[in-house]
Amino acid sequence: MVVWFLIGSLLGGILFINVYLLEIPFPQMPQATGLPTRSQAAYDAYLNGIDHGRDGDHDRSVEQYTRALAEDPEFSVAWAALSRAHSAMYFNGVDPTEDRLIMARSAVDRAFQLDADLPEAHLALAYYYYRGPRDYERALEELAIAEPDFPLDVDLLRTRALIYRSTGEWSAALYELGRAVELEPEDAELLEELAVTHVVLRDYSAAESLLDQTLELAPEREAARIHKAMLPLFRDGDGSVLRAAAETSLGSGRPWMGWLAGFIERDYPAARQALDETVSDTLVWDTGYMPKALAQGLIQHWSGNLDVAQLHFETARQTLERDLQTEPDDPELHVALGETLAHLGAHESAIRMAHRVIDVLPVSKDAFSGPSYRLAAVRVLAAAGDSDAVIEELDTYLSSPGQYSIEAIVSDPRFDPIRDDPRFQTLVDRYRR
Repeated sequence: MVVWFLIGSLLGGILFINVYLLEIPFPQMPQATGLPTRSQAAYDAYLNGIDHGRDGDHDRSVEQYTRALAEDPEFSVAWAALSRAHSAMYFNGVDPTEDRLIMARSAVDRAFQLDADLPEAHLALAYYYYRGPRDYERALEELAIAEPDFPLDVDLLRTRALIYRSTGEWSAALYELGRAVELEPEDAELLEELAVTHVVLRDYSAAESLLDQTLELAPEREAARIHKAMLPLFRDGDGSVLRAAAETSLGSGRPWMGWLAGFIERDYPAARQALDETVSDTLVWDTGYMPKALAQGLIQHWSGNLDVAQLHFETARQTLERDLQTEPDDPELHVALGETLAHLGAHESAIRMAHRVIDVLPVSKDAFSGPSYRLAAVRVLAAAGDSDAVIEELDTYLSSPGQYSIEAIVSDPRFDPIRDDPRFQTLVDRYRR
């Protein structure tokens, strides 16, 4: 009895140090052995992979999980973790290739070969279906299978919420995120996810409150600071907060912030200055992408310097056509090239590209990200002069969840060509807050 008491005390001490002092999540362990692997080196590498994944460095996670499996090829939980890391790299755009997706599926298949009932494998398969082929129904089925082994697991709840968000089941998404926040009320990432969900629902007041809570918990969290700066733009077409943020350390390395704020406010010298101060050839942000040449062309065009604008648009066209050769299915490249071609007078080609973007990622396929691509495609249609399509697509965008309000759309110079259209005025009256 004394021996077992001492052993129990030792294990209890290890658990206390691991969970409360080191703050490393204690992984689920197969019940048959009580240990996830026979190799301490494999286990250490596995824990390193978890840490890198938490930091968003999925490339390093893959490296560490691969090292763990080199030490113990039958480490089934590590195979499941490796699959999740591959799926994350695909989904987050680090390596959105078919090869990466195949690696994710192969890893989870190997986990099932080693343990047909492994709960971690069902979780990994759910992430694969969600992040890869976007088979939301099968992803939810796999989460349901895994859930009894992960009661009140915050990551599982969060993932299910994101799936519901993608399918447009907004009440269910808010419910699952709310449950997760109740379990982890000081998790800044969860609060931020809940905030951006409210942004897409155009519930800007709730979003602002949640972002304030997020920044109280994690003042250094850059993503939340950017969302907070963008909120007045989404809500009112007001770029002043974004402009102020661009002049802080947050704007360092993010020239799009100063450009977008200046452009939306029609302060074209300020927008041009933001471009002149960066050596980057591209502007990339959460809801947009364009070559620097396209951004310069838009400034010159709306400043009335049409000949200069054409030179920039031609440079952008060459860059985008080259990039599309290596990434032919990238919707952001199609949006940027479509807008470029529209300003170069190739209206029919631009219109085809706009409709292709709408068809490739429709709202029915992703109710959370799809609206952003639809609105970007509408800007292309406006530049190409297809007023009928602009009115129709704008009505569709505004009648369902999306980040931008009608007030924000009205402030965008790119919609100036239809500003005097009575049908556009009807939309303004219908959707104004």
